[in-house]
Amino acid sequence: MKKLALAFVLLLTVASTSNAGTVASATSVTAGTLARELANFLQLNELQYLKIKGFESVKLEAIKTAETSLTGDALAKQLVAIESTFAASVLEILTPAQQKAFVGMKSMLATAQETAVK
Repeated sequence: MKKLALAFVLLLTVASTSNAGTVASATSVTAGTLARELANFLQLNELQYLKIKGFESVKLEAIKTAETSLTGDALAKQLVAIESTFAASVLEILTPAQQKAFVGMKSMLATAQETAVK
């Protein structure tokens, strides 16, 4: 389970960063791909998937905008704010069991990022 979650997190990270500077249709495709991976991991229903796909699109557009207009600490703070907004939006539509899995996945991501930085 940990390997699956770590692979998912890696996919999200790579897809989010590799998407910067591409056209809007690529953002839509990437958002759909990311949302589908999240749907598979959390066992979302179709309505939840569609909502998360929309959240992903907004998130990716906000990241692209932030990366083109900000640098340094301002960019880092904006990216944290974008991710927090996304996570809060996702948590609102999940069941309690899905929320627990999502929070666990996010904490594993944070641990993996801390390990990678060291």
